[in-house]
Amino acid sequence: MSNSDALKAKADSSFNAYLDCMKTSVTSYSASSASANEVADAAQSKCAAAFRAFESSLEERLTYDKVTNVGHAAGLREARRLAQDLRVSAKEKAVQWVIESRLQKK
Repeated sequence: MSNSDALKAKADSSFNAYLDCMKTSVTSYSASSASANEVADAAQSKCAAAFRAFESSLEERLTYDKVTNVGHAAGLREARRLAQDLRVSAKEKAVQWVIESRLQKK
């Protein structure tokens, strides 16, 4: 396995760990009277360290072969943009999980 492949696998694994944290948190919070968005916010707060680990692994992956400062900075910007986009998508999914969980209990 090349270093690039290993970095991709690490980023994928850390994103899956973040999603698992979100799902576990949503499951524990969904029975509360909080709104679905509040539950998703609480889950994101609880999973902040997992998100930071994912963001860091993504930065490492997207800056791995950059040899110039400009290339490295561009890789960091892309990693942070992508990580934030995926964070928003994870929150949207968390809201959906809360609603589905509550509907199943009715």
